[in-house]
Amino acid sequence: MSDKIAIISVDGHVKPPRSAYLDYIDPRYRGLLQDALEQAEGTPDGFVHPDIDEDLQWDGPRRLVDLASQGVVAEVVFSNGKPFDDPRVDHSPDPELVRASDMAYNRWLVDFCSTAPGRFCGLAAISFDDVDQAVTDIHWAKEHGLGGVLMPPLHPGGKYFFDPGLDPIWAACQEAGLPLNQHGGTGTPKYEPVSFASFMVLATEHSFFSGRSLWQLILGGVFDRFPELKIAYIETEQWWLGPVMELLDRRERVGDDWTEFAENLRRVKPYQKLPSDYWRSNCYAGMSPLMADQSTIDQLCSGGTGFAIGSANAMVGVDYPHPETAYPGFLRQVQVMVDDPRIKESDARRVLYDNAAELYGFDPVLLQPHIERVGFSLDEIPAPQGARGQLSSLFEVIPTAL
Repeated sequence: MSDKIAIISVDGHVKPPRSAYLDYIDPRYRGLLQDALEQAEGTPDGFVHPDIDEDLQWDGPRRLVDLASQGVVAEVVFSNGKPFDDPRVDHSPDPELVRASDMAYNRWLVDFCSTAPGRFCGLAAISFDDVDQAVTDIHWAKEHGLGGVLMPPLHPGGKYFFDPGLDPIWAACQEAGLPLNQHGGTGTPKYEPVSFASFMVLATEHSFFSGRSLWQLILGGVFDRFPELKIAYIETEQWWLGPVMELLDRRERVGDDWTEFAENLRRVKPYQKLPSDYWRSNCYAGMSPLMADQSTIDQLCSGGTGFAIGSANAMVGVDYPHPETAYPGFLRQVQVMVDDPRIKESDARRVLYDNAAELYGFDPVLLQPHIERVGFSLDEIPAPQGARGQLSSLFEVIPTAL
């Protein structure tokens, strides 16, 4: 067998042209969507780097050409815009409207993934407002070939992720074999008006709002009740994982005698292991857009004195076609990572391909011909072949996006 390797990017973003949602939305909401389309006319359709063609959000075969230039053979894809993506709708008190928006996206996503069978893993957008409906939608996603579930925003007044009332959802994900996916920025406040200051505040805070689900699932005993449940933290950054996991472990080791109140609470503690143990058995980090700096590589190297993500729990993403994408210089970051003497070949293979293939159920037999065409040897990583040259930096793009 060839020793070539290719990369699975666990962070891509897709959507159809806005008007295409008219074919996928519940007919009851078609008039409302038509009004929204008229209001959005002339504004950017999706969050896309200005040097990347807008239609590459929905043209699967063409985007695979760009990804192949980065050694990427398959991609896990999140939404880049649903029918009613507007702050007033995201926080809508009408759960039926939220579900209609989610399902329109999910129906389109099934069709999108079919344009390149086995190359795209679509993540279903599912609201947890109605637990029974969420369970039905999770099984629908599995039956229609989607490969995971996107964690919804955690808004005030909603159920916390440690609420036992959500257990049927976790049971459905475990039964269907669909991993949960927490994307960076989900659940952040909607700071308005949009400005450089509000953008930078969100960039500072998003890891907290994205990370809340991690400690809620662990401390709420969800992984004890559903030991096969998996979750991936994609584009949430990694810097906070070590301090948080070490804090949780340290508190767990304190013992029961620090206060009578704590001792009483511990008698009904819903989890049994050290919090970091749940990371190793149930959690993954999708490092996206990959920046192979020293701190990132340190997080891959288990065996030190502090917590590390570990190569068995890490994956990488290109974040295509967002303004902060690592495209077209992604392979340069891969080269930096592989060149570090602490990163063994087996580590690199897990991080670049194996972990994502296993978590998301990619078929290695189906992908093998594409790996032969797109792949490379870790001893000879090719230079990036981006068709558009070096894209503008994120901070050059911000004024355009705003």
